[in-house]
Amino acid sequence: MAAEIRAILNDRGVFGLIILAPIIYGLLYPQPYLGQLLRGIPIAAVDQDHTEVSRDLVQTLNADEAITVAVRADNLANAHAALARREVFGIVDIPKDTEKEILKGNKARVAAYVDSAYFLLFSRMLQGITEATGTVSADLAERGARTDGSLAHAAVTRASPVELVSEPLFNPTGGYASYVVPAAFILILQQTLFLGVATAGGVAFEQGGSVGRRRRAGARAILGQALAHLCLAAPGLALYLIILPHVYGFSTLGRPIELLLMAIPFVLSVSFLAQFVSLWFKRRETAVILFIAVSLPLFFQVGVSWPVEAIPDAIRTASRIFPSTSAIDGLVRLNQMGASLHDVWRDWASLWVLTAIYGLLTMVARRFFTREDAYGA
Repeated sequence: MAAEIRAILNDRGVFGLIILAPIIYGLLYPQPYLGQLLRGIPIAAVDQDHTEVSRDLVQTLNADEAITVAVRADNLANAHAALARREVFGIVDIPKDTEKEILKGNKARVAAYVDSAYFLLFSRMLQGITEATGTVSADLAERGARTDGSLAHAAVTRASPVELVSEPLFNPTGGYASYVVPAAFILILQQTLFLGVATAGGVAFEQGGSVGRRRRAGARAILGQALAHLCLAAPGLALYLIILPHVYGFSTLGRPIELLLMAIPFVLSVSFLAQFVSLWFKRRETAVILFIAVSLPLFFQVGVSWPVEAIPDAIRTASRIFPSTSAIDGLVRLNQMGASLHDVWRDWASLWVLTAIYGLLTMVARRFFTREDAYGA
């Protein structure tokens, strides 16, 4: 254990991956998401009605926090040109005779062209446009309308004694950062530790050849190295699970002792997996070249950026061979949702099973390389 700690601290590449990378990622990764909600997305408004109702609608659109009317175009062609230049991401077209149709008691139609290439922009803009048009409709209904018109029905509905109160759970702000960053933190911890330990295995072969590899593959060495990795990963775990969630204002309902109990098999399983893989490497850079691109597929498989229900069962099951799948599910539920260790015992047990399997594989691989080196000699 002590030898592994000294080796990591004395190698700048391994030290950077295991110690420095989590700190740098923790400080930089959440920055683009700290706004939580998209605000002031520029849109274009095309007012072809030029009436009091249309002016009220444009002003209400501009007042909504989600959107801002950045371009007031005379016609739809000019608005489309602004959209093509990326000056705006949506267009609201108020056709001629909108107010006239409303006064007649008919339903007026306002066209909304929303850029759906970016899902977050699309949903947020559509929300802002819906809120603005709903506000104007309610205001018009309060002023009076034909008893048999659509606005009269809207007024009756609005006066309904049943009111829906929405209260977001586990993500009070309803923001993207509170949703995605805690899960990404766990994956970052896995990837930095995995790459660092696997790189250390390549360094051992570079410096000591087969003897250096065998020295890292004994039962005492495997366990000692895992304990060293657990100690060196502890500051990153505290940073990601306790300190940064408070700094960034994420939900933190977990109890430290339960977070620690879940994190121990997570780190040990990652360590044993990386030690097993590193036995096959003869150069320090091999691990980074082979596994640097694995992060994105793993992130999709855990069901954060893509719904679990939309992931094929075979892929979801296969993702369980990686510690991050169970760790993200368990640690996020513990820390952000206030679950107990009993509630996530399946994930906890799965991590211990992976710890046992990868530890055993590493010891078996050691015997294989010992025999291979003896045969080569």
